[in-house]
Amino acid sequence: MNVAFWSTTIFLGVSGLVSAQIAPTNSATISGNVEDSSGKPVADAKVSLSGPRNAAAQTDSHGQFVFVGIPFGAYRISSAATGLGTAMRSISVEGDITVAIQYEPVSQNGLKVIAQVSSSANASFNVTPASVTQVSPIANAFEGQTSWRTILEQIPGIAQAGLGHGDTTFAALPDGPCVPVQISINGALPYETAILLDDMPLIGSSLGAQTGTGTDLSVYPLNGFGAADVVRGPGANAPSIVDSIGGSFVLHAPGMVNHSHYDFSISTDPYGGIVANGLAAMRWNRLSAVVTYGINNSPGPSNNVGIPSEAGSLTSIPSTINSQSFSPYYPPCPSCAFGSYLLNPNYASASFPLYGVQVGLLTGGISQGTPWNQLSGSAAFTYMLSSSISAEIFYAGQTSRTVSAYQNYTVNFVPPTSYTGAVSPGQHFFETTGGYLAPVFTQQTSSLLEEKITAQLGHGMLQIAALQNRVFVNSSVSTPATATVRLFGGGYFNGSTALTTFNGGTYTATYLPCEFIESQWSDNRDLSLNYTTPLGENFRGGVSFVQSYYNIPRIGDDNFGGFPYTYSTPPDVSQTTNELRIFVGDNPSQKTSLDLSMYFANADYHVQNPSNTATYTDARYSYSAPRLGFVWRPTASVAVRAALGGGFAEAPLSDLVGSNGVPINSGTGYYTMTLTNLNLQPEKSFAFDFGSDVRLHRDTMLSLDIYRSNLYGQVYKSTSATGTYLGLPLYTTQYGNLGKSRFEGVLLDVHHDVSQGFFWSFSGGLTRGYVVNLPTGFHNTAGGTCNTSTGANCTNLTVLTNINFNGQFAASIPYSQVLGTIGYRWNPDKYLDLVGTYYGNNNTYFRPAFTEFDGQIGYPISKRVSLLVTFRNITGIYDGSIQTFSPMIMSGAPTISGLPYPLYGEEYGPRTVILTTSLHL
Repeated sequence: MNVAFWSTTIFLGVSGLVSAQIAPTNSATISGNVEDSSGKPVADAKVSLSGPRNAAAQTDSHGQFVFVGIPFGAYRISSAATGLGTAMRSISVEGDITVAIQYEPVSQNGLKVIAQVSSSANASFNVTPASVTQVSPIANAFEGQTSWRTILEQIPGIAQAGLGHGDTTFAALPDGPCVPVQISINGALPYETAILLDDMPLIGSSLGAQTGTGTDLSVYPLNGFGAADVVRGPGANAPSIVDSIGGSFVLHAPGMVNHSHYDFSISTDPYGGIVANGLAAMRWNRLSAVVTYGINNSPGPSNNVGIPSEAGSLTSIPSTINSQSFSPYYPPCPSCAFGSYLLNPNYASASFPLYGVQVGLLTGGISQGTPWNQLSGSAAFTYMLSSSISAEIFYAGQTSRTVSAYQNYTVNFVPPTSYTGAVSPGQHFFETTGGYLAPVFTQQTSSLLEEKITAQLGHGMLQIAALQNRVFVNSSVSTPATATVRLFGGGYFNGSTALTTFNGGTYTATYLPCEFIESQWSDNRDLSLNYTTPLGENFRGGVSFVQSYYNIPRIGDDNFGGFPYTYSTPPDVSQTTNELRIFVGDNPSQKTSLDLSMYFANADYHVQNPSNTATYTDARYSYSAPRLGFVWRPTASVAVRAALGGGFAEAPLSDLVGSNGVPINSGTGYYTMTLTNLNLQPEKSFAFDFGSDVRLHRDTMLSLDIYRSNLYGQVYKSTSATGTYLGLPLYTTQYGNLGKSRFEGVLLDVHHDVSQGFFWSFSGGLTRGYVVNLPTGFHNTAGGTCNTSTGANCTNLTVLTNINFNGQFAASIPYSQVLGTIGYRWNPDKYLDLVGTYYGNNNTYFRPAFTEFDGQIGYPISKRVSLLVTFRNITGIYDGSIQTFSPMIMSGAPTISGLPYPLYGEEYGPRTVILTTSLHL
């Protein structure tokens, strides 16, 4: 059950963040000052940056300016000041740069000194209205990281939103490539958190997340993106308000390089596998190219040898054993026989069949390997057509294949009194696959292509971009007709009234057919146009338009124990989103800046008609909202910011579509069907964020943010028993809108980073979320008024006003986390650190609060070769050779006596030492 809470976050430093800052990254901070010909600071000068990323800043009273998170590449920087004119020069960005701009006499109108590389390790200073943190995915990949989750959990305000929101089973292999990574920013759910490439949304299905429930980052290559911005809160300069209730995660391709260089790294894997990454950055006159390629091969937690038979691995109940018909022993109901399914004997009653199952037969000795293979890469090309026009092409792709032996929920093994086998009575784990003998083969493949042209048009910059993004996922399993197995427990052979006891002997068993094949595509195509220009000495403005289209063709062909069926989602089902943004900015004084954006958005759905699935119908939802941002610079070392405005989250397409009237067999003895609901409304929000960045010292930065977001019409799902289908229970799900929900919290972050000496960091946060009010009759069913004392005519009793936050999923959001690092650095490549991470109550591992420790040692062998030793999970908290549980949360499903389903914890990941060797040429 999700309860409301305040969570505390402590952060003594972050291994992933620190290492990303130590290693060469693909983004930089550009800071500097503007002076007149006599050396006097020029206040209120307009400084513009154009190139792989466009940006603008205003000098403060000391003539200082800063640009944060600028991708590497070739840029033009210009300064416009009253009475002094405009100066422009090309610069090369390959690291943090200090730019000193001094005007010659007005008649010469030139730049005197520019682009001196800074040797200091100053922390980034945020002077935007939004709270922004930047990471370098490509740098983390070259340090042996294989998961987006690892680096994103180390940022205050951002969380991995449960393993697939808690209702997926593809998360059973710690550190596996198909473990879903859906993020939450400032407590918002994944489908309320925008994932963007530049300004264009990335939308894709995956093994762990259907399209529309939030983008799964595990589909995309970590080694393909040069930089990523975490934009928290309602920043007035946010590229989009669509699906941006809590904020946006904005990815960027590698920028232009100015000289050729090559990098290679190879790492060990927690299970004895190999992780390797290569990069070639090349420059030929006007053409720049960055190509990456990565391999992640592993035997997985079971080391390719299968689960030991003593583990009591469960499978489908055999129909015959040694050629004799067989029925399992279900205490205390030995006369009950239900074919090949491990069902609750009382499944026909109000009890849910997954709850409290008892079974007297376990099957062991099934070879279930857990290896995986992942290939990933990217290619970014930039061509300078002229000094004012550049063209870019970026491709990133990844394919992952895994053989999963995941489990889901427990079975209480109650053997006969005569049993003496090696498997002890008590709780054991039942596979979510429905008990197949064969492993589940899963594959997910992504391919994205971006084309972009940037050109100076007048005094402004025009950018036109297009994106083609496709994701393919496939799962398949087939139970063999016969198998040699070891049996534990008891059962009855037909024609015999005597109970047969199995104590681990080997038998030949036959099984009813259990096959499953499912394929799903996600086609996502975007178009973006953006123009930004100065409108006066202190005034600027622009307009942008983004259109995004996607659809989700899906087909499944299943046969569960003699119940074959086929289902599909036609490719014509689709959604198109359009968003227009008009923005202006002003610097009314030397110490203040003001930004205002107005957004106009709509979502057009094309789905099957609920009354006739052979025809289609269209639905359109529109929304408009402003966002306002304000920055006050009382001194050069202090920035106070405020932002407020609206947000818009589309009702996920999969929620509107439903299952097209086709009941789906879960494989565990019941059918489900999701109704089409064209009345499902988008979510709307209004949020504010107040914060400040303070430079306590040239190497020490403090950041503080307070935020609240009110959300109206949040999507939830309700499931109830509606009869039977093909002799099995049928549960029907429908999505609707809640009343008012709320996210709120406080974030604190302090970093001390130096090129030599002790470094440390500390972060703290308080976060909570809850439902403010519910629609009338929310807990009622068709039977009448809800009786909360007996549970009669009641549903969704886990959603409690002013107490918890449930929404569409019973996911662990919001969450609590405590995080910290302390270390010593002899030089940028030679260092030692220790990281402590505390995952508080309601954490995304579905575990009680726990603390986990990591450590790193960086050591340069030479100027071109370096070593990185990573100690993961030093204390071995929740360490296991294979995942013991994956949480199955049937959100909104019928409860048992008003109680929610039990949640089982995830393994954190194995205790291991990983060695990474890097070569720089």
